[in-house]
Amino acid sequence: MNDREMVIASEADEPCVIDAMRFLAVSSSGALVRALNHLQVSSTTQAGKLKTIAEREIITDAGFFRDTPAQNFWLTFQPAPVNRWFMSRNISALVLCSFALSGVLFATASAEEIVQLPNLAVNEPSTHVDRPSVITLEPGTTSSAAFSDAARQTVGFAVNDAGARGFGQTTTLRGLGNTPFFSDASAPVYLDDIPLASTFTFPSDLYDFGQMTIYRGPQAAAHFGRAADAGVIQFTSAAPGPNDRSNFSLTAGNYQQFSFNASAQAAHHEQWDASANVGTSQRDGYIHNTDLKQTVDDRKAVFGRVRLLYRPAKDLEISLHLLGERSRDGAQALVPLGGPYDEVSRGKEGESDIDFGAVALGITKHLADATITSTTSFSKWDMSPYSNRLVVFGGFDFDSVVTQSQRSFNEELRYVSEKVTGGAFYSHSRTLGGASRTFSGYTIENSNFRQDGDTFALFGQANFTPTPDWLITPGLRVERTNKDFTRNEIVPGTTVINRSNSWNALLPSVTAIRHLDAATDLAFTLARGFKPGGYSAYTGVASLTDFNPQRTWGLEAALSTARAESKWAFTSRAYAYRVEGYQIERSFAVPTTSTDEYLVVNADRAQVLGLEIESSWRPLTEVTIRAVAGLTDVTLKDFTDPFTKVNYSGNRAPYAPSGNAALRIDYHPTSGFFCGAGLTWTGKTYYDEQETAALSQKSYALLDADAGYAFARGSVRLFGRNLTGEEYYSSITPGVYHGTPGAPFTWGGEVNFRW
Repeated sequence: MNDREMVIASEADEPCVIDAMRFLAVSSSGALVRALNHLQVSSTTQAGKLKTIAEREIITDAGFFRDTPAQNFWLTFQPAPVNRWFMSRNISALVLCSFALSGVLFATASAEEIVQLPNLAVNEPSTHVDRPSVITLEPGTTSSAAFSDAARQTVGFAVNDAGARGFGQTTTLRGLGNTPFFSDASAPVYLDDIPLASTFTFPSDLYDFGQMTIYRGPQAAAHFGRAADAGVIQFTSAAPGPNDRSNFSLTAGNYQQFSFNASAQAAHHEQWDASANVGTSQRDGYIHNTDLKQTVDDRKAVFGRVRLLYRPAKDLEISLHLLGERSRDGAQALVPLGGPYDEVSRGKEGESDIDFGAVALGITKHLADATITSTTSFSKWDMSPYSNRLVVFGGFDFDSVVTQSQRSFNEELRYVSEKVTGGAFYSHSRTLGGASRTFSGYTIENSNFRQDGDTFALFGQANFTPTPDWLITPGLRVERTNKDFTRNEIVPGTTVINRSNSWNALLPSVTAIRHLDAATDLAFTLARGFKPGGYSAYTGVASLTDFNPQRTWGLEAALSTARAESKWAFTSRAYAYRVEGYQIERSFAVPTTSTDEYLVVNADRAQVLGLEIESSWRPLTEVTIRAVAGLTDVTLKDFTDPFTKVNYSGNRAPYAPSGNAALRIDYHPTSGFFCGAGLTWTGKTYYDEQETAALSQKSYALLDADAGYAFARGSVRLFGRNLTGEEYYSSITPGVYHGTPGAPFTWGGEVNFRW
């Protein structure tokens, strides 16, 4: 029985179809997802019932573990120290030999194929060519650091949290990332169907999204309208079930942390679906000002979202998605490097107020064997004000007041069928900003800027099966980005800078998958990546404002296996990237100016080599063991400081950890006592390309654990994070020799009710 025959047979013989789908779940996750996709398109009540049964029963029986009960503070392990010479000289050999170690497909990656049906995420690729990493987000989890917590569970992904939510934050995927303030993200974020291009707009609280999916590599640009050279990160909603469901959680702990999260989702109806979420989170700061006798980095936010889906006809869907967040925080969490992690002494503190809102309207038309979707979205992000005081250079006060906002309009059109996926994308954004900086009472900068950006893209891919054992998927993206920039300087001089530029990109990709057996695939991918150039808004020298795009060639290989009979799955990937125009942002000593200038420059060439392993095993029904590990070597192959003429070729690029790893063990029966523990490891990170020891964070490990009791309508849980009290910087700001301390040991309790 093939996948389409199931839809026909479902009218008469439900047990027969269920048995066939169970076989597909065990033998071929790709075949099962195609069957489920056809059931999703079918308008029959029986087909919808079968889809629900498949999601609830077959996925669990096949060992795909859709419902991850743990708090997702992964237990990781710290591998033996990696010698730098070994990494730089021998990682190429490891790349070539990695497939002798093992096979692919983290169980959660399989789960993504089965659980994420097209109506859950407008922009989801429809085939099993992609092998993304999936992190299940615990219902009710509310934290101002939820995004970075989730990143620690994902191999090759890092968030350098600068302590002001998204502002000044860098995210890297496989060593490619944004610069702190001015470049675009190398891995844009989608909130269901709403694309976010700038890292400062990325979420900190994660609303009630069901999972985070990482689409790795430049080949993701053939799937998404908004894309870049490292991949795409997508947060997706949980699918509606056969019954109404609601969830309410309360959390409290030390540092006066308190949060609540409430969500409701209506049962799936033929004509409509609906869900809503509202929540709040707050805590006292981790840093104490000994002069003012107050905490510094307090956090407080409220957020909510609504998602509606209406079907006026069997083949037509209209969706509306609204979400927003309002945060009123204390000052950015910054302490002098080398001093206490939890204390500062200064006579003034700042604040950081951020508002974010977004709306998306989608229209989906189901054809006989394809789907056409149009999504129009608008997002608005405002930071006003951001203010801070630092004590620098032996005791001088350095005060900053920054405002920044961004408006973004997006239109995305997609066509999805079993053989062909394609689309068109247009985005217009406007970013406004202003900065006033005072040093020891004297104003040294007063400026404002405006940047308008337009992105046009056509993208698509096709699937070919020359033999039953081979799947070939060529893809192509054509993109043009325009940016117009104006900067007005009032202090130290009165100048106006006007710049404009456009960049074009032709981005081919091809993936070849060899089906070695019913459960094992071998895949090879060659892809071209692109991240546009831009402008540096904090320099008053017109000739220094422009920086060029970052262009990448990527080669990737993966071997995947998922054994349902042993409830074990494993993923091994190796990749090598050649990067032209690697973007670097920092203060530079410019000979023609009296002070350092803060700007972005391009390294002529960089190289990224890496290995990734993801694994999951369920030895018992109640026990789950998950492990991920990866090494990333990002080396500047050709870079000379354009001003000092010092050559930094051979040094590591900033902001990219040398690797990360995670291990989590959970015992979680259907009811009764449960517990889990996790350890995460993050490799050494440099924050400048000079590899300055004082501007680096050595590798560190964080231990988390939780335990509780589950009952029919909820659970009670106690948790602890960073149980060993590890002191580390989650980010370092080189220009002022300050760092953002990572969260200390925290503990708390949570009560969760569901009905």
